[in-house]
Amino acid sequence: MSRLRALVGAGYARVPGVDGQLLGEAEEIQRDYLGQAIGLTDAVNACLAWRLQQPTVLSFDNHYRIIAPRRPGERPLDVRP
Repeated sequence: MSRLRALVGAGYARVPGVDGQLLGEAEEIQRDYLGQAIGLTDAVNACLAWRLQQPTVLSFDNHYRIIAPRRPGERPLDVRP
């Protein structure tokens, strides 16, 4: 059994599915930040992070820091190296 499967099986990790709604949210971020070199993968990662209780992204890319919460009351992304 792989390490990831073991972590998921024990409830320590989740592997989210990418659906049409998530891709739509990611494309909206790309439109909102046009010219900021935010690719689809980075936009999807930001949207996935917002689905978490503590929206955290592990990255050395500084452009995550410019992505503001999308709605009132939504927490800003916590970007950590």
